Amino acid sequence: MSVLSNELLPIEVAVTVDELLIWEEAPLPPGYAREGIVAAMVQTLAKHQIGGVYGFAHTSPLDKDHGLKEVLTHWVASGHHLGNHTHCHACLNWLSAKNYCEDIQRSEDVIGDLIEKAPGRYFRYTMDMSGQSEAKRGEVEDFLALKGYTNAPITAWFGDFAWIVPYTRALLNKDMPSVEALRTSFVNTAVVQLRNHAKVARQIFGRDIPYIWLIHGSAIAMDTLDDILTAFKDLGIRFVSLDHAMKDVAHRAMPRASPKFVNHLQRFALAQGLPAEYVPPELMQAVLEASPRAGMDSMAFYDAILRKMCERAGGTYEWDWS
Repeated sequence: MSVLSNELLPIEVAVTVDELLIWEEAPLPPGYAREGIVAAMVQTLAKHQIGGVYGFAHTSPLDKDHGLKEVLTHWVASGHHLGNHTHCHACLNWLSAKNYCEDIQRSEDVIGDLIEKAPGRYFRYTMDMSGQSEAKRGEVEDFLALKGYTNAPITAWFGDFAWIVPYTRALLNKDMPSVEALRTSFVNTAVVQLRNHAKVARQIFGRDIPYIWLIHGSAIAMDTLDDILTAFKDLGIRFVSLDHAMKDVAHRAMPRASPKFVNHLQRFALAQGLPAEYVPPELMQAVLEASPRAGMDSMAFYDAILRKMCERAGGTYEWDWS
């Protein structure tokens, strides 16, 4: 039996990819590089005849290696688009609205020529977190409007970043059972969480919406994207453009601001007292602890990645994983 019941079909999904230039502190397994990951994802999208995908890439990696802009140029030359995702990828909770807007401008200064090639001018809040107050978010939204940007939120995700460090460990350890188990759980969780988000959307809006789905430009995403898209197709899901999805009022409206690490749809759910449908904690724990390796604790890595983002942007780091 399909994990997506018939009552939830047909579903429209707009694929988006964050961090085409994966965070500087994120580990890459031997033989993997940003260039290769993006090139492989381009090939997989072409195989599934999915074009015009928006990528949202923070641009601070170009500070050390300006040649990485060629990775983003290749993405655009392949028929896809770029949006603005700030320069440092620091969460709005950590920065003043003024500093956050300056970081948006810094990214535009670096890749504005590529952003202009897209049919729509989109911005995505880092971690899809739009600040802990309506006032701060309002200042940023005013700036975005002034710059001609539209916020492109996320309404379907599955915490895919959590697999990055465990997958790297498993490959370094040559632990193929764990590699396969992580790939399997990655694909299955992508499908199950899409189902969960669809159930929540029906409770909130009384209908299906075109979901804006997120995956990151990581090694495990490169190795499993084909399987995920195949699974989605097998379920009857129809792929649509971000421009199409953004016509829906669900993506234009702004749910109540929240300091929590939740996406746009989950904020709507929390505001209405509905379950936000997180990945089960026992599954996440199993992923985070897979194939242990000295000096490569998952949570230590993720905390260091976030802290560096904050430091680069001049913010005050505060993060609650609960």
